[in-house]
Amino acid sequence: MKKLHLLRAHLMNAVPALANDPERLLTFVEEGSIEFHRGHNFSHEYQFTAQLVLTDFSADLDTIMVPLLQWLAEYQPDADPTEAISFEAEILSHNAVDVALRVKLTERVLAKVDCAAGEIRVDHALPRFPTTGCPDTRWQLLIRDSEAQADYTLVAEWEGPHG
Repeated sequence: MKKLHLLRAHLMNAVPALANDPERLLTFVEEGSIEFHRGHNFSHEYQFTAQLVLTDFSADLDTIMVPLLQWLAEYQPDADPTEAISFEAEILSHNAVDVALRVKLTERVLAKVDCAAGEIRVDHALPRFPTTGCPDTRWQLLIRDSEAQADYTLVAEWEGPHG
């Protein structure tokens, strides 16, 4: 489940609240399965729902959602936009929430048998699908609460999902 490790690292890099306190991002896998086909090779696909739990989170929820959507656009572009992400939240106070995000992911594994050598060679297929047309760069997230507010506020900066 290398994709989950990549996603976690991306969010840690992109979200200041998590970079400062990584223990506040818990990651789990629920509802996992493996799809495979009978045959000479053992290639398969992990299909799972990753659960990302943010504890005592006081930043704007978009500081998580925008980097998450950016990452999904590059690493899971075939995700159904109506089903790829779901969430629950528990309001702890005026400033803090616990948020549980569920993200549906798949990860292909190519496992080829070489009978002559007595080997099975395994490669995790983690293709990237650049979607923005922008070169790898440092991103800034600016939020404005309403159009009546004059300026945007810088709330996060990070390298691209694959940087």
